[in-house]
Amino acid sequence: MKSSFLPVFAVNRLNLLKKLENLQGEFGVLGTIIESDNFLNSLRLSKKTFFIDSGVFDASKKAWHQATVSVFENERWVRKTCLADLQDLRAWIIYFLERCEKFNPDYVFAPDIVGEPLLSLYLARLTWEEYCLKTYSYQLIGVVQAGHPLYNWPPLDTPQSDSLPPYFNTAKSFLSSLISQYRNIGYQYIALGGLLKADSTMPMGLKFGLSTQEFDHLLSWSRPDFVLGGLALSRLEILKKHGVWADSSNWLWWDERYDYERFGHRNALQEVVR
Repeated sequence: MKSSFLPVFAVNRLNLLKKLENLQGEFGVLGTIIESDNFLNSLRLSKKTFFIDSGVFDASKKAWHQATVSVFENERWVRKTCLADLQDLRAWIIYFLERCEKFNPDYVFAPDIVGEPLLSLYLARLTWEEYCLKTYSYQLIGVVQAGHPLYNWPPLDTPQSDSLPPYFNTAKSFLSSLISQYRNIGYQYIALGGLLKADSTMPMGLKFGLSTQEFDHLLSWSRPDFVLGGLALSRLEILKKHGVWADSSNWLWWDERYDYERFGHRNALQEVVR
């Protein structure tokens, strides 16, 4: 992975891909594995740095990593959703890795789950183990679910005499250790995920949750290679400063008519690439 900044555009429709045809400069394209063969082949044919993602998995919804089981509680049978068996998890991961190989991407993001940093680490370990059993044409990127601890870390209480020092009980200390675990597994490339928050005013219904100052500080100590959902004009200077790659889907949905006074006479997509 290059040390210089590279903008990456997440694409899920052919009309959005066509918006990129006239852009001048280096950029990447990202598609999810749930897209059709024809669409993923179209991304490959764009001759841009090509990324594939497993897609967004919300822990509140039943997905490939979940199973429904019946348990006897309080003198009655109830159905519960839990983590799938190891055999089933490995089977899906193998399917995912081999399907990605069909489209000859440059990079693939290991499967992760929104809001589940430790479960994502577990899946990242399983994915790396399966990835190392065969020779694949692409590089695997580990995705650290950074957003949940950053946005939900409980406030510090007054430390007691037998407690850890306050600086150990922070989101930063947790994420530093988490990222180190990915490095120890063997991942050479690390992405930060989960940094988008729900926002109905945005075209994709999501908004980046950190200020530019907070984002700069995060990249200063976490040193990732990629930030999922981090691409924006307001963050270009920071991304270039740290040499971090980032993607966005909002840019392709954006239309100058939304804010004509500021962008009516500018090519915002081209500004991102320059």
